[in-house]
Amino acid sequence: MLKHILTAAAAVLVLAASGASAQPGSAAHPIVIKMKRGTDSVRLTGVMRQNVDCCTYVFKASAGQEMIWSITGAVTRQVVGYPDGHVDGPGIPSPLPLPSGGAYSFAVSPDLMADGAFGPYVLKIRIPPLPHP
Repeated sequence: MLKHILTAAAAVLVLAASGASAQPGSAAHPIVIKMKRGTDSVRLTGVMRQNVDCCTYVFKASAGQEMIWSITGAVTRQVVGYPDGHVDGPGIPSPLPLPSGGAYSFAVSPDLMADGAFGPYVLKIRIPPLPHP
């Protein structure tokens, strides 16, 4: 009986620990960007903290679109992940061509080589629709 109680307690601890590590905005649990109907831009805010895995965003785009982005506040590094699994960065241009359709990730993290890497930031993203032929 005691063995079953200890096994159950261990399972609860494992589940609690795995739930606690599910940090929203981490690479494992990215923040999904959804633009309001009729708009092509979004303003996102966050805070860069030491030893916190944040902030990765995910959005969908069509082949040929571009992402225009800017960030103010904390000094950050940016990395983009493409639908085919290719990753690029830091040093992401704006506008950024989006060559294929699918889900992209855009991660911002503190630039630990610079002063001012921690604190609030504002990320603005715009993905204009493709022009109609």
